[in-house]
Amino acid sequence: MKNIILFLTVLFLTFVNAQSQKQDTFKETSAILKINNDQIFGTLTVPDGVKKCPVALIIAGSGPTDRDGNNSMMKNNSLKMLAEELAKNGIASLRFDKRGIGESKKSAVAESSLVFENYTEDVKSWINYLKQDKRFTQLTVIGHSEGSLIGMIASAKANKFVSIAGAGESADKLIKTQIASKSNKQIEDMTFPIIDSLKGGNKVNKVDPLLNSLFRASIQPYLISWFKYDPQTEIKKLTFLF
Repeated sequence: MKNIILFLTVLFLTFVNAQSQKQDTFKETSAILKINNDQIFGTLTVPDGVKKCPVALIIAGSGPTDRDGNNSMMKNNSLKMLAEELAKNGIASLRFDKRGIGESKKSAVAESSLVFENYTEDVKSWINYLKQDKRFTQLTVIGHSEGSLIGMIASAKANKFVSIAGAGESADKLIKTQIASKSNKQIEDMTFPIIDSLKGGNKVNKVDPLLNSLFRASIQPYLISWFKYDPQTEIKKLTFLF
């Protein structure tokens, strides 16, 4: 009986050690993208023991979500875990803090000047950054939530694209759907004309103070730039095979 217990103990410790070794089969280093006077910071995760491998560029979703998938309201390390699992399967990855977020906070653009293209152009620059690294063979762009649309627009030079919980409609339609779900006609009558105006590329000068969180003047340029992109249209522009 003692021999059986000893054997099982050794077997368990061997399994735990093997799992620990598997989790340490990659290295993480800092990556810095320099655009004019701005610096955007990321983490490059590369499997150990490989000279060449595929690489994925991971783009976080909307709001103040950092490179690991965390924000002030929630910590789940989802994108960090994704990078680690990719590495365990022989795929390198780069994830980054968007402008104004985390370590890239100093590269924030003033809200009144921020447009959707700030993010898509940054991703195009990250793609060029990775394609210059001779260690990497194919490049896949992985976008989560809003990061899906950003990646979709920027992926012309990528080899593959993966959308994780990306929207299937333009943002103006999504916002209208969310508002309509509240079944409040008064709110619909107040907001829908504003959304339609922004969709048409026109700012709205008079916004009820109750709606400032959504439609304040300083955020309208971003909304105008965001509303013009339809993921159903953008994904058709990707010419590579999935």
